[in-house]
Amino acid sequence: MEWRARLAAYLAERLPSASAVEIVNLRGMPAGASNDTVAVDLRVSTEGTAFDVEVVLRPERPDGILAPYDVHRQFRVMRALQRTAIPVPGVAWYEPDPTVLGAPFFLMSRVRGETLPLFWYAEGPRLRAAAAMLASVHAIDWRELGLAFLAAEPEPTSPLAAEAGAWRARAERLRISRAPLVVTLGEWLRANEPADARLAFLHGDPNPGNYLFAGDSVVAVLDWELAAIGDPRSDLGFYAALHTVFGGMSGSAGRTLLSDAYEAVTGRPQHNLDYYEAFGLYRMAIVTAGWAGRFGGAATGYSMDAIARRLAVLFGPRWEA
Repeated sequence: MEWRARLAAYLAERLPSASAVEIVNLRGMPAGASNDTVAVDLRVSTEGTAFDVEVVLRPERPDGILAPYDVHRQFRVMRALQRTAIPVPGVAWYEPDPTVLGAPFFLMSRVRGETLPLFWYAEGPRLRAAAAMLASVHAIDWRELGLAFLAAEPEPTSPLAAEAGAWRARAERLRISRAPLVVTLGEWLRANEPADARLAFLHGDPNPGNYLFAGDSVVAVLDWELAAIGDPRSDLGFYAALHTVFGGMSGSAGRTLLSDAYEAVTGRPQHNLDYYEAFGLYRMAIVTAGWAGRFGGAATGYSMDAIARRLAVLFGPRWEA
């Protein structure tokens, strides 16, 4: 039995009132640069009536730029967020048994909306809506929602400690934990964490492509695989770091259009954004190492050089490669 037939049989077992479950169509979706995303069109028949149901399949990849993957972690995050005002697709089933489709997976509802490119290039109502949504993400009570499992330590000594542990483990898995830039930057981050750092729930990658819009409203926030506990400015810093690696227009001292809009919608000045861009660059150094096995070391070396140059702009020539 090929995997589409196995998926249909799996769903039929979970919909006992249905007389038939048919997969009408499936196709890969462009969203999600790392984890696989498959749109599945179902036709569910019961008592002579057919219902068309649109879902999204998220299988767990065995490897990739953000390995190790954990779709159960994503499922738990999205299920918890359904108790909040954060618009996330509804999650239906998580299946840990890899014999069903060859890997663990979960299914979620499909939300229609417009996606955007990787960077903001101008102010506008959509940017303000995204910034307000990110502030709402940061404001949720993550302990009440049972999301403390996202922290790297049960009782984190600092927001950096809560978030960075998973990245150190990823660096060790990729065998770059002793790379000079990773070691030096990691030590600098631990020694210079801002005194006003605080714990909050983070999206992990708040680039425009991870929002779905209907008009100027955010109708869904997607791709929670990097959700974490840390300082809210870490999200702003990671978005700033993306500019260095993917060719955006880097701002001054960690600032971007997103951080400016975030300040405007929250009414709170965001200090030490250069530090959080540096943490974002630390994460991107590890991500680019994950590309080595997929795209070759030359691309990774170029990214590492770009990261070192950006650190030199932020903090002086000691970071130059």
